[in-house]
Amino acid sequence: MPLLPVPHVRRSAGFTLLELMVVLVLIGIIFTFAMLSLGGDELGELMEQETHRMMTLLDLASDEAVLRGEELAVLFSEDGYEFLLLNEQQRWQRTEGDGLLKAYTLPADIDLRLEIEGEPPILTASAVKEEEQEADDDAVENEEELQPQVFILSSGEMTPFTVILKSPQSRLRYHLTASLLGSMSWEVEETL
Repeated sequence: MPLLPVPHVRRSAGFTLLELMVVLVLIGIIFTFAMLSLGGDELGELMEQETHRMMTLLDLASDEAVLRGEELAVLFSEDGYEFLLLNEQQRWQRTEGDGLLKAYTLPADIDLRLEIEGEPPILTASAVKEEEQEADDDAVENEEELQPQVFILSSGEMTPFTVILKSPQSRLRYHLTASLLGSMSWEVEETL
């Protein structure tokens, strides 16, 4: 009997189940490290908390102005804000002794920008110091003359404004906007 050649059985060229599972595990590990390296934007979360705090305090100040029948105002600087009260001599004074409506300084990495009717005001922390210096030079009065940018009236009205919280280390910017009638809203913007 002649020997016939045995046909060679060829294996398929696909992947085995074990190879596919190893690749999926490696992709999962790489994806996990990528997500951890991106992480959360801690400064973004901090700016969101500060935006909520500011909105709550402004809302509280508006309610207090209506309930007390007093005129309040807010003096913004590059690193914070403080509430002022109009006294009997028609001068703005700090709200000393008020636990909630007091001066507040933002965390070091967060910058504040104020826009009134779409234009940033001239008063910044350095401009306020320059004006105080000029007032001292004039020696008209030794008392500090406070010039707030936002007024909160006893009628419930408020100077329309937008506050932008931003940081050089974050891609997020938070915008807090107040209308003439005192209603406030906020939104987040992601920069490139």
